[in-house]
Amino acid sequence: MKHNKVIHGTVVNAMGSVGKYMPAPDVLAFFNNLVSAFREEQQTQRDLAEIGAKRDLLIAEVTRRYDLYQSVFNNIFTERKHAVDKHFELVERGIATNNKDLIVHGLQGISTIVASSPFANIQELSKLMESGQRLEI
Repeated sequence: MKHNKVIHGTVVNAMGSVGKYMPAPDVLAFFNNLVSAFREEQQTQRDLAEIGAKRDLLIAEVTRRYDLYQSVFNNIFTERKHAVDKHFELVERGIATNNKDLIVHGLQGISTIVASSPFANIQELSKLMESGQRLEI
């Protein structure tokens, strides 16, 4: 109650000072508008902070997903490269030793790898990645 008297006294004193320049009812409306504007500004600051926090979370999530997809695709294509390289080694060894079966086996392996697309099951892979399950490539 004492606090309200202090505020009331301060407003009355301010009204007396400002009263020289504008009528008393306008002074009260002016102070009410100031308080309203201050509250609105405070709410706007809270809203902006909340939006900024949500933005930061979304950026972190997008970055995490990008890193995950990049890692998965790097591993997929690295594995395919190693498999193709091994089959080319078979073809080269078959040529060097004149072993037609080894050459055919190597070429069939290369053909199988090249004919199969790593993107054939992309939707299934995407669902698996989004599920949070551990992936073994």
